[in-house]
Amino acid sequence: MADTDHEAQWRKEFEMDGQLAVHDVVFNRHGYYDEPKKHFALPWLREKEKQRETRDNTAQWYSKWTFWAAVAAAVLALIGIVVSIRH
Repeated sequence: MADTDHEAQWRKEFEMDGQLAVHDVVFNRHGYYDEPKKHFALPWLREKEKQRETRDNTAQWYSKWTFWAAVAAAVLALIGIVVSIRH
């Protein structure tokens, strides 16, 4: 569903302000949004949270992959050293 003009403007404003600032206004009352803007901010915040979770999961996967690749490289290097010494 396409954003209305107000929603597009709010989305742009939220992107400029950042997730933490929008969260503070909505939940901690460091500022004020009228009700329609506040109701639009809630799903926007959830969307940003899902994006962060996806980034975190991807980073965690790459970290695990990198760790196991390093372990495999170390094992192969050790095997190479042992084979070289025995010959």
